[in-house]
Amino acid sequence: MDATKSASDTAAPRAAKASRYRWVILAVCWLAYTLIYLNRTAWSVVAVDASHSIGLSVAQLGIFATAMSIGYVVANIPGGIVADLIGGRLAVGISLVLAGMLTFAFGTVHNLGVGIAIQVLIGLVSGADVASFTKLLSRWFPPRERGTAFGLYITATAFGSVLANASVPALMARLDWNGVYYLFGVLTVVAGVVCWVLLRNDPPVPPDSVETAEPGGRLGFAAMLKNRNLMSLAAAGLGMQWATLGFLAWGNSLMVKSLGLSAGKAALVMVVVSTTAIGVKPLVGFLSDRLRGTRKAHLMILSGYFAVILVVFGLVRDYSVLLILAPLLGLGVYGYTVLTNSTVPQYADPRFVGGAFGLANTAWQLGGVFAPVAVGAVFSATGSLFLAFGVLAIGPLLGVLLLIPIREREAVSP
Repeated sequence: MDATKSASDTAAPRAAKASRYRWVILAVCWLAYTLIYLNRTAWSVVAVDASHSIGLSVAQLGIFATAMSIGYVVANIPGGIVADLIGGRLAVGISLVLAGMLTFAFGTVHNLGVGIAIQVLIGLVSGADVASFTKLLSRWFPPRERGTAFGLYITATAFGSVLANASVPALMARLDWNGVYYLFGVLTVVAGVVCWVLLRNDPPVPPDSVETAEPGGRLGFAAMLKNRNLMSLAAAGLGMQWATLGFLAWGNSLMVKSLGLSAGKAALVMVVVSTTAIGVKPLVGFLSDRLRGTRKAHLMILSGYFAVILVVFGLVRDYSVLLILAPLLGLGVYGYTVLTNSTVPQYADPRFVGGAFGLANTAWQLGGVFAPVAVGAVFSATGSLFLAFGVLAIGPLLGVLLLIPIREREAVSP
């Protein structure tokens, strides 16, 4: 009996220590994701200088970002399935090392075709990144903490973009654009090694309230398509991303061309909107873990709010009012992303979270493919800021309706 008691006494602190390691998992995922976004944003900063050595016209400046996006969208589902098969730790480690090597190689590019090919490859090898992070966080954090965890984790996108704009110009003064990519390539390889060393696929002691696998659940695309909750979330998220990515693509131009604002004033509005994300995402995640109601209900409220604030923003003509509304628009543009990302593990078979996230994220990214085209067509035909923002608002409004079929087993714990 004494031996049993002794073992029991030592197990408790060991379990507590294992549980605390989830914050190390979160920190490593956040740092790696920040670096990924730093890499993705870097081209927009170096594009003009790099175009001279590569021989790009102004119309071709965005072609590398498009090439990377194509590869990324194509690889989302396969990358997620790979993460399920070999584990998030190994998948993200391999992905980052390969992406780092390709990023380094991109610094040597002096030919448009080679540059496009490398960017497509970077997108393809990056398909497992976010799915792996989602899988890891879902294994280490119970549902009642996931909003907070994902809210902190997703701030990496904003920090990565801010860091790129703050650091890359200074680095270019010393290293030229090629040297920037050499440096980022090496840092990405190092990040891959750090992920492989520090990340763990599963905690020694499973967190409480973690989901259990459905009996007979199988890995496969057909099985995911039959998951009503997952498909509804994917479709609704597409509508919300339609508005977010469409606004980010057209926001500056709409304010300049329709309202006659200077490029600097329009940029300031966009900066306020984007900076809001750093505070909004953790706040939304924290509150979603503590407020009564289901994730579905929280998402419906945020999606409906997004549609309304877009319409209101499209009606405003005064610059000072735009600045006042910018943080409120930032809540709409970025707030829901915490819930869409953190809810995928809740609706998926826990063994196949990577593939499920890959499927959902593929649908969400399609919003960025179609929304800019639709907004551009409407604005070109009418010149109306209100109608352009109305087109954006259609996405989150449909998102509210598309969430209705979801059936959650129980409310999120307050």
